[in-house]
Amino acid sequence: MKYWLFVQIMKRSQLTITDLHFDVLKLIIVLVASSSNGAADLARALSVSRVFMTFAGDRDILRAVVFDNLKLPERFQSIPNVKGLIHSCAHAGNVSAQYLLAKTLLVSTSRLLSREKDYAWLQAVSSCLCADCRAYSRWVAEEYTSVSSSMVPFLCSWVIPPVPRPSLPHFTLVRLFLEKCSNDYILKMRLYLNHYFEYFLGLAGAGYMVLYNCIKNICIYSDAGQCLERMTKGCMEMKTKAESSAKSSSEEGTKGGIIAVHSRMIEWSRQCSKRQREIESMLRGSREYDGEPLEFDKIFADLTKEFETTTLLKEECPDHIWYKSPHAVATIFTRLGAMFKENSSVSFKNIEIYRDFAMSMFDQLFP
Repeated sequence: MKYWLFVQIMKRSQLTITDLHFDVLKLIIVLVASSSNGAADLARALSVSRVFMTFAGDRDILRAVVFDNLKLPERFQSIPNVKGLIHSCAHAGNVSAQYLLAKTLLVSTSRLLSREKDYAWLQAVSSCLCADCRAYSRWVAEEYTSVSSSMVPFLCSWVIPPVPRPSLPHFTLVRLFLEKCSNDYILKMRLYLNHYFEYFLGLAGAGYMVLYNCIKNICIYSDAGQCLERMTKGCMEMKTKAESSAKSSSEEGTKGGIIAVHSRMIEWSRQCSKRQREIESMLRGSREYDGEPLEFDKIFADLTKEFETTTLLKEECPDHIWYKSPHAVATIFTRLGAMFKENSSVSFKNIEIYRDFAMSMFDQLFP
């Protein structure tokens, strides 16, 4: 009887989830925060209950929040609740939040640099008092104020005593971005990184050109490595097709399966060599790199189309066509695939070399 009464009392005292013990509630919220949509789920959970809101400042929970699937608008700084969650998690040591904050910081720095250049231009033409110039001047001033105010927490040089030094200065976040950023995404953020270096180091500042060239070379090697990976995959596919053609012709006992190799083979080799020289010129700096995709694997795609033409061996062969057996074609693509794979590996190794050098230089410029 006493046990039954105890069970009934416990049931009545735990009618809702908020009646659970503090440690159990914390564990539940940690599980919510660490789910695939952790940031959005946590924001919703904290907004529906004052009991849940008491966990808003818990560092264990903030470090566990997952931001991987969080989609933010381009100018998320204007949304206080999203901005507050990201900042809180970043200051608690959440690496995902710090990485996300670094990306928005780079974009904000680029906008700030652009507005400063616009302001300098307006100062130069200040004698013009037309309505359009006055309206544009007001817009530049508003934009500059908005962007600069959002960056104040990260700028040590702007902090005035007795305001303490920011716990997450801009260079700490950007260094984390350089370390964690994927090879393909750093290509997308190339201009923002260059604008960041220009704003904080100056075009004539120490280390600017070194970091600029590091980022440029990382982007070129990343793009080239991905092209070579696709070419390696294409070689394996063509090798399989050639071997299949050889097998079918052997089973049929015919002279079929002979693969036509056009003179485009020579032309492809020339185009590939030319493109390689252009890439080397970009790496040396003697040729400008504009960030556009290299896409030299498209030259290789044209070659594979020529090899896919299968024909019977005829008595009169056109002068501009060579004929190769499927076995020979399989050997050609095996060797090409091995070469592309090795070059791709070299490209990705060079990326890590330049990335490490950039971070080392970064540590010297922003101690």
